[in-house]
Amino acid sequence: MILSTTMPPKTSAVSVVRLLGLVLFAVTVTPATAQEFGVYTKVFNIAGAKDKASPEVIVRSLTLFRSGKAYDTIHSAGEVTVFEPNRRRFVIINGPRRLATEVGFDEIKSALKKAEKTTREYVVELRRKGDSKSLAAASPLLGQLNPDFSEQFDLGTSTLLLSGRGFHYRVNCTNTPDPASIDRLAFDAARRRYLEYTDWTAMLNYLLHPRALFPAPRVALNRKLKSRKLLPLTVELQDNSNTGFHLRAEHQFHWQLTGKDRDDIRHWESLRKTKKLRTVKFNEYRRRLVSGR
Repeated sequence: MILSTTMPPKTSAVSVVRLLGLVLFAVTVTPATAQEFGVYTKVFNIAGAKDKASPEVIVRSLTLFRSGKAYDTIHSAGEVTVFEPNRRRFVIINGPRRLATEVGFDEIKSALKKAEKTTREYVVELRRKGDSKSLAAASPLLGQLNPDFSEQFDLGTSTLLLSGRGFHYRVNCTNTPDPASIDRLAFDAARRRYLEYTDWTAMLNYLLHPRALFPAPRVALNRKLKSRKLLPLTVELQDNSNTGFHLRAEHQFHWQLTGKDRDDIRHWESLRKTKKLRTVKFNEYRRRLVSGR
């Protein structure tokens, strides 16, 4: 979401959610098979809260998993992103702009590889200059490319701490499903699907939003969660400086979709086929998004 060590004054709602990919567990349904589930997300700006005031909710989103796909929508942005791992692609629909695009996983990886190469060359140049300002600029960039996290895990509180060069994560986790809501096999399947989704959305986010972090920190976090078979309940991302960003996202997981959820999915699928949308190449979509056109 960012290339510097501080959050931009006006951060895209889409990029904030994809950066964090966080979860607050909430379940009130009968045992489910996790073939379909939903995640309602709220993101808080902790750094922006004055004194002991409640932090501001800066983003709300809904992500629905069904039939091997994930549909992510932020109503304030008017954008629906469809994750299709079986077809190795994303499809993006932007209602206000009447635009649609798609981008394959291979294209995402190729673009990231080029961006990382360019950034590494820039870091080498900054280090070559050697002055304090250049070295200070190089450090957070290196932290994004090579997070080099140290890891601590508290078994008693199921809290995972990752500390890196420029920032750190604090993640409250669970590996125990509520048997009244979802069985163990379904829970593990949902956990794997969710973490795969957040891996790829971190990569997509970097390409879509100029100030987005490189995906390596989020992918590194997910790797730790996968190895420990954990699902995150809340995730905080904080800059290591005293004046940087501090965000917390919370998700509510619902292990069954509602009728409205299914209606929304049918609407989005039908919208993809309508002639009212103009389908453009991914690079053109990115240019329009950045320029606000």
